[in-house]
Amino acid sequence: MPILNYKTMKNKYLLISFLFLASSLYALTTNISIGDSEGWSWIETWNNTGLIYGQGEYKNIGLKSAAYESDNNTDLLVHFDNTSINDTSGNYIIDSHIKNTQNVKLIGNASGVFRGSKESLTLYPEPGALFSGDSNPDSFSIEFWLNPSRFGENPIIFSYQGTIRDQSKNLIPQELICSLNDRKLNWKLNNIFYTEENNSNIELSGLTSIIPDVWHHHLLRFDSSSGLIEYLLDGQLEAIQYASMTGAEDGSILSPLISSTGTPHLTLGNNYIGYMDELRISKTFIQNPVLSRYQETTGNAVSGIIDLERSGSKLRKISIKHEIPEDSAIFFYYNISDNLGAMFDEANWMGFNPNEMFISQNKGRYLKIKIEMMTDGKEILTPSISHLNIIYEKNLKPLAPLYLKVTGRNHSVSLSWPKMSEPDIEGYLIYYGTKTGSYFGSESIEGISPLIIKGNKITSLDITGLENGKLYYFAIAAYDEAGFNYPGELSPETTCRPIPPGKN
Repeated sequence: MPILNYKTMKNKYLLISFLFLASSLYALTTNISIGDSEGWSWIETWNNTGLIYGQGEYKNIGLKSAAYESDNNTDLLVHFDNTSINDTSGNYIIDSHIKNTQNVKLIGNASGVFRGSKESLTLYPEPGALFSGDSNPDSFSIEFWLNPSRFGENPIIFSYQGTIRDQSKNLIPQELICSLNDRKLNWKLNNIFYTEENNSNIELSGLTSIIPDVWHHHLLRFDSSSGLIEYLLDGQLEAIQYASMTGAEDGSILSPLISSTGTPHLTLGNNYIGYMDELRISKTFIQNPVLSRYQETTGNAVSGIIDLERSGSKLRKISIKHEIPEDSAIFFYYNISDNLGAMFDEANWMGFNPNEMFISQNKGRYLKIKIEMMTDGKEILTPSISHLNIIYEKNLKPLAPLYLKVTGRNHSVSLSWPKMSEPDIEGYLIYYGTKTGSYFGSESIEGISPLIIKGNKITSLDITGLENGKLYYFAIAAYDEAGFNYPGELSPETTCRPIPPGKN
């Protein structure tokens, strides 16, 4: 192949090296954006955290809501989280005349807003629902959260009204009503436990006055094994009765009978002014209702492994948009390494402050991020994260050595090349073979192609054990801290034949 003037090649090499060094001072950064419109697919592990509505149109990371999920015992479950208010259990059709709001909410993303007599919910049971009359319930529980804004005239929180026939086929009125009277919750179960032998009207009245603009949890529950009926406010017992022939715990337990005549339905919020959240009816006696806003007071979210493409890439900054209300808290950690196995070592997590440049050398190909969240002291506020931006410098491949000089010897060749000026060069790879562009040589005493040269200061090599007169093809590449498994660009190919003694 034609050989360029060495001086010209050397000057060209120095110019390109200078340009490379100058550009490295202003290294181009790459960024990976997570959250907002990009979504949260990078997050792999969610521990008591989830996606919540934020100020904008996209969802944020926050502590996971304590919202119930439907199970085999769920008869009705209304979260009030969506504009179209529905029963997630699928047992009731809802005719809604109310709206929901994110401004005043307790669990989940929103609560239901009730503004008086003209705004209420009507729920029509499907076949098989507890209030459909198809099957008589065993144990049951009714629970919800209330936050009254003001106390209107005779607000009805929960109402079921129907009729049941006695043995003479006469219609007997039946009702289960929860009302707010004198700032206390009152429950009436008239003929729900109907018998012709005794008065089956049962009433439970709360002892504690309801405070306006404060959320309180209310629970009515019936245990069919004992006839026990209890009303609890925020988990504390307010009233107790027994569904029995005598009204006492005497063993003659009555069972609930739900009307099957007419069109049974439930009404929520008639004349009520305020908010309601997380309404649930269960076909069981609820022992431990959820009385907090979040499943746990702490949680974390961990990203999957983020590939920065090349070993030795430099992590420069992790920008994070977040909100930390009152005395809630967020802690941030990262793990970066060229070793994929190190991503699973919990001891490698390092704390960092978001939006600050990393001063120390944070290098690696693989990156993981962990976020730890904690509620405020009252356990009602969660921190949130809306966006992460990972800024890093990708470790570029080394430039190709520009000049490889090869001189034929007896059964060997001598190679030399100029030292690379890139500061992170750690060695070279020498490729050889017997076909152009195909460097799979194996006959050299030094080993099969490519031959690994460790150290940037070594700029020459003799390859021995070659066949005299045979044409060999050579190329060289440098490698940096990414390792010789990730070499840079190949130099231009050059050729040479080993020369027997006495021949030129």
